[in-house]
Amino acid sequence: MTRHAGLPSAPPGATGATDVVDFVQLAGSVDGAGFECSSTVGGVSGGLCLTEDALVLRGGGASTRVGTRDIRSWQATPTGATFSLAVEARARHTVVLLAQFQAATVQAMTRAAGPASSPVR
Repeated sequence: MTRHAGLPSAPPGATGATDVVDFVQLAGSVDGAGFECSSTVGGVSGGLCLTEDALVLRGGGASTRVGTRDIRSWQATPTGATFSLAVEARARHTVVLLAQFQAATVQAMTRAAGPASSPVR
């Protein structure tokens, strides 16, 4: 089962902040479940797919697969409308995604690789 993060659509004429639905939390725990999201910001695309045993990061026309057991540390850093996910395994990998995906990404990463660590440098 793959969970997709997304935004609910607002009713016509609605104004104000949009609530973000956290589909990872709503779905509860499911064995073999994964999380996937992608976005394009300023013409730059990024995405991630996370399962119990692997993380695949996509961006800039390339992709990287990292085993979740190989992840030594990770950090999600917000920057306005986006956030950067940095993952340290055998090498450092980063991807930039829309801020709406941050809460669900943090929950999925915590389940797969343990809690976030101090910023990766």
